[in-house]
Amino acid sequence: MKIIIKLSLVVGCLLTSAAFAQNSQAQQKAQMQFIATFEAGQSGAGIYKLYDQSDDVICYVLMPETASRKQVDGKWVYESNSLGSLSCVKANSTAKSAVKK
Repeated sequence: MKIIIKLSLVVGCLLTSAAFAQNSQAQQKAQMQFIATFEAGQSGAGIYKLYDQSDDVICYVLMPETASRKQVDGKWVYESNSLGSLSCVKANSTAKSAVKK
């Protein structure tokens, strides 16, 4: 009897964890709003300005215009030198007041 209870508990945990895994994969990623593109000072790269409304943050992404990638085990893997750097700031931060001397 104890073995049956333990077995049903294990099976129940496995089914629950499988359901959570499916739900997390099905969720869509939030998207940032594209604002503008700027010259990066070198050919083939740009600075992209994005806005995250949920956190009220503006991000600048320096990255190549095309990313090199290769297929590994049926999945696309981006090469590390093809991805850019990211810098974010609070969008509605208060302006600094002038310092009186």
